[in-house]
Amino acid sequence: MDYSLNEKPLKLNPPLFVPCDLDEFRDPNKEHSDAASEACDALDKLSAQDEISVSSIISALLRPIEPLDDQYKQCDWGIDPKSFLPVKQAVIFKEQLFISKLRNTKCKLSENIKIFFERELQQIGKFCMNVEEAFDGYVVYSSSKMKKDKGITECGHQLKGKYDDHFQLICEKRSEFDRIDHGHLEKTLEVRNHADLHLTAIRETKINEEIQKFKATIDIKDRDHTFVLDGGIQLLMRHLICHNFVGNFEYYTMNLYGRVLRCNLLVHKDRKLVRIFYRTYKNTVHIITQQCFNDELQDVAETFMTPEGRIVLHFWRGYNYLLHAVCAPPKKKETIVPKLELMWRQNVSLTRKFHDLKSLNYENTTNFLKSNSELADFMQDYVINVLRYKPTNVLEFSIMFFQNMSAT
Repeated sequence: MDYSLNEKPLKLNPPLFVPCDLDEFRDPNKEHSDAASEACDALDKLSAQDEISVSSIISALLRPIEPLDDQYKQCDWGIDPKSFLPVKQAVIFKEQLFISKLRNTKCKLSENIKIFFERELQQIGKFCMNVEEAFDGYVVYSSSKMKKDKGITECGHQLKGKYDDHFQLICEKRSEFDRIDHGHLEKTLEVRNHADLHLTAIRETKINEEIQKFKATIDIKDRDHTFVLDGGIQLLMRHLICHNFVGNFEYYTMNLYGRVLRCNLLVHKDRKLVRIFYRTYKNTVHIITQQCFNDELQDVAETFMTPEGRIVLHFWRGYNYLLHAVCAPPKKKETIVPKLELMWRQNVSLTRKFHDLKSLNYENTTNFLKSNSELADFMQDYVINVLRYKPTNVLEFSIMFFQNMSAT
């Protein structure tokens, strides 16, 4: 294979290595020991021009070995979930999201650009998640609360789980509460992993005062993939993003009805653009959650996360609810601007002069009416006619009234 660089032949002067007797330079009795040592060190160094030439030759030789983009996309990512090394600081942080309802549209998958505006979303609740460090792994807390039915009723969930350093489930408890018609519904699932690789799951459904409880034991000894619940899924997603994972990550989970599901996280290599309200996220990682129904993986949820592992947008397919990181900025209260003719009242000196002039005008007007008694009769006659006829245009009526009076 010929790699031509279109450069002049490489000349190395002096040669890269010259054999020499090290014992000779260690002898303190030799007069030229120091000089010979410096000469030997100088032979091991390249000039700046030669070093650049060698670097370019190595780069040219290695460049054809790197895979192309097409080969990269077709590569089979055969990664064992249990082989990940934990980096705790990458996934330990608190996250607060907003829950909104789409007004007239539904969420769609596989769109290149996601844009949501204030007129499309109606905020109905909040979601909070916190990951803390434990002695042997992680502790996950999450909760949500949202209003439904025009804000009359509330629903939400509470979750607390513990996982080891390799994201294996130790225990987790999740409960959801909702109100349907006149009944209060609460569903709880508690799963615990034992040392002999079997799970104990307790499922409880409570409707008002009626309680149904079920208990089951699940053997996970021969399962090759990780078994996690909702809290562990969030940990896995953060861990995958922080380690630049691309491809499929398979795992098992259990829903609140006690059914074990085989799932998959599909992490795309291409970055997306997401705009929510006033903020734009340019390099979000696109993750699709898939669940197996009738031995076929189907897309059920979609998540956009920052390269640091924070959720930007998350929604479920077929539902009108979504989680998002930012909300609309608070609207500024409109200040009541007084009318132009009343703005002078804000000035103290002008207000004082107005009151002085008002009292003076009242006194002058009273004296004038006392000296001209016939004018008081005219004013009384005018007020009586206004009250009697109740004109729609008082100004026009007043002009006609006094014109007729002057004519008589």
